[in-house]
This record gives sequence, C-alpha cells and structure tokens, in this order.
Amino acid sequence: MAKSGKLDRVYHELTRRIQRGDYANGERLPTELMLCAELDVSRPTLSRALARLREEGMISSTQGSGHYITWSDVAYPAELPPAIALGILSPRMEANESGFLFEQIFKSIAALSQQFNFDLVWNGVMTLGAGATRQAIINKIDGVIERYQRSGVKGVFFIPIEFHPFAAEINQLILSKLERDGMSVVLLDSDVVRWPARSRWDLIGIDNVGAGMLMTRHLLADHPRRIDFLCERFSANTVHMRMLGYQLALLEAGVALQPSWQHEGELNQPDFITELLASGARDVVCANDFTAMKLLSLCSQQGVKINVVGFDDNEYSALLGIPLTTWKQPFNAIGHNAVVAMMHRLQNPDASPIHTIAQGELIVRASCHSVKPKN
Repeated sequence: MAKSGKLDRVYHELTRRIQRGDYANGERLPTELMLCAELDVSRPTLSRALARLREEGMISSTQGSGHYITWSDVAYPAELPPAIALGILSPRMEANESGFLFEQIFKSIAALSQQFNFDLVWNGVMTLGAGATRQAIINKIDGVIERYQRSGVKGVFFIPIEFHPFAAEINQLILSKLERDGMSVVLLDSDVVRWPARSRWDLIGIDNVGAGMLMTRHLLADHPRRIDFLCERFSANTVHMRMLGYQLALLEAGVALQPSWQHEGELNQPDFITELLASGARDVVCANDFTAMKLLSLCSQQGVKINVVGFDDNEYSALLGIPLTTWKQPFNAIGHNAVVAMMHRLQNPDASPIHTIAQGELIVRASCHSVKPKN
C-alpha cells in the first residue's frame, strides 16, 4: 500500500474510534508503540496521522506524557470517505468441508473491514449442486457479477471452482468477466493454472508442497515404507501440490514410489475406499480432513486399523472417535494477507502480481501410529 494510503487509513480509523466514543474526553490514547502494532503501521506514518488529528483539535499532545482526547471541545470534522465495496465469489459444487474453511477466511476478512474502510458483500457464496452443467454454472455466476457491477464493487476475493471437469475453463471465463467490468481480483487458496505455473492474478494461500512433505514425514516417523495418498477426482491445484510434497517426502526417505499408492476417485463410492484398503494401504495421507474422516469412518465399520493424516483442521477434526492428526490452516493470516493484497491492487492496478504464503502448523492427535510400522 502506498504511504499516503497508509496515512489516510490510520487517520480515518483513529477518527472513527474517537467519533463513536471508544475513547472518553480527556482519556489518553494507547502508546504510539501499541498503536503501531495494532494498526500495522510505521512510527513516522502514525506520527503524521496524529499530527492531523491534533491540527483538527481532536487530540492534544504532551511531551513525555502522551496524546489525549479533546473531541467534545470541537465540531465534527469532514465526513469520512465512503467505504470501498468488495465482494466474495466462492462457487462450490456441493456442500463439504471447504465451506467451513472458506467461511473462516471470509470472517477474518470481514473483521478487517473497519480498519481498512471497506464493506464486504457476500452474494457470491454459493453451492451449485454436484450435477450442475457448465452453462448453468456460468449463468449463475454471471448473475452475481452483474449484481456486483451494479453495486459498485471494486474488487473481488475469488476462490476458483474445483471438482468439475470444466473447472479450468470456467475459472478463466470468470476472471475475464471480472476484468471486463473493472473489478480487481485476489485469488484465495488456489491458482487457476497448474503449479508450478503462475497466473497474472494476486494469490493468497499456503505452502501446500511443504505441508504435504511435513505430513508425510510425520507418518513415516523415520521408518521408510509404503505411504498412500488419497484425494477426490477433479481436485484443486492445491491438492496436487500436497501430492507433490508427499512424493518428495518419500523420495527424501529413499522409498520407491509406486503409482498404485496414489488414489484419485469418487469418495462417495464405498467400493473405491474398499479397494484402497484391499490393496494394502495402512498409512494414508488424505488431501483434506473431509477425505480423512470418510476413510476413518469406513475403517471403523470394517474393523480396520489405519494411520491417517489430513489437512485443514476443520471443526470436527478433534471430535472424531479417533481425533485426527492434521495441518492447521492459518485463517487469520490468510484473511489479513488477502485484504492487504486487495488494497495494494486497488491503488496499484499495474503492479506485478503478488503471491503471499501463510504458514500453518502440524496438529498431532490420535489418528497416527495406532498401527506400528513393520521393521
């Protein structure tokens, strides 16, 4: 964000707080160090914002003591500029765990609306239906984009479609329409091209390759052996990046990867997972917690003991009969990075694309090493 943009943001945020009575007349503001940390701004920029408030009579400053509110002694300053309208576009084929995950990211974005002076429009959060055709999806999304255009939305946080045979084509079509209507775009979670290629759009996500390596290493636990990978058909690029991390971890451990250890299919078909277990899979990296939960459920029904890890740490991961070891998504960091990227894009439309990676963490629970690896 440009320096003047940061200055305006801090000035307007402090003005808003004073106007709504967050600080009483005569009350001392938090220290400059505290405000810098809270508002994510440098000391010089904060000092300039405080100087503007002082010039308008909203605060007074005493050297060595701090800054004090004098709001009740003055008339209201000029109105704050109107908030920027930003939209969400998150089309999902069916209700699954991704809805929970993305909702957490959207909430973290919405929590920053006051600090960054924007209104968040949620019209683009939709479930399309597993059998939705290419044209039906396009028609529904066209309607959302048209509403956003009429409402003056300036930027859109877009989560690309997955689990559809025409996903790549539809995602590119969506981006071209948003660009045509003058809306800036920040991609969340996944790019619209296959890794390691990068599109020309800003992208906020996680290190999926590194996460895949970490979870596979955890399963290996210094015992090189067969490890399987399980995911759904037509999964997002992020899943294939996790699979690459899985492959690299096996290579690192000196394990000769077999193609039959990688399983990509329809998880709602019981025969698919039954065949996986019949093949001898007993240590499985699952593409996400939703997949891991399905696998654990079927294993429990069949009395099969298995080591399983997932990704995301969804709301049920710790509540299963066998709590799931998983990789926790950094929702707040993703949301913050997304808003910063959007503000930068709105002020610098011709800047090079940003790719920001947030770091998650391994959460160890009981779903690993219930079966001891063979020596």
